[in-house]
Amino acid sequence: MVRLIWVVVPIIIGTALYLKGRKVPVLFERWLLYNSKETSSFPGSIWIPDYLWCVSLWMAMVMVWDGWDRIPKSWKIGIAVMVSATELFQWLGWLHGTGDWIDVLMYQMAILTVYILHKTKRI
Repeated sequence: MVRLIWVVVPIIIGTALYLKGRKVPVLFERWLLYNSKETSSFPGSIWIPDYLWCVSLWMAMVMVWDGWDRIPKSWKIGIAVMVSATELFQWLGWLHGTGDWIDVLMYQMAILTVYILHKTKRI
């Protein structure tokens, strides 16, 4: 149950910060007829959601495999490369978005956070 909270809560908080921190409405907000929005002045509101979403992803992996040590090494490497590669692909223009090295740093911090939480038996 505690691990599930570590999956769900970061997604909710990250999504709220992401939506509040956007200067323009995202697609589903346009569907709901939001034409303008007030953005957040909270420092880091553009990077913290990435960190929280990545924490949620890694916690889900810990849940699925019942522990950090049980996650196959190929999955750990694959996911770490995949989330970081999305930023490179955005920077190259292959994916929609803005490639940002700080997002890559946030992804690495999320991996470290979940690893430390698991190794110290806090999750």
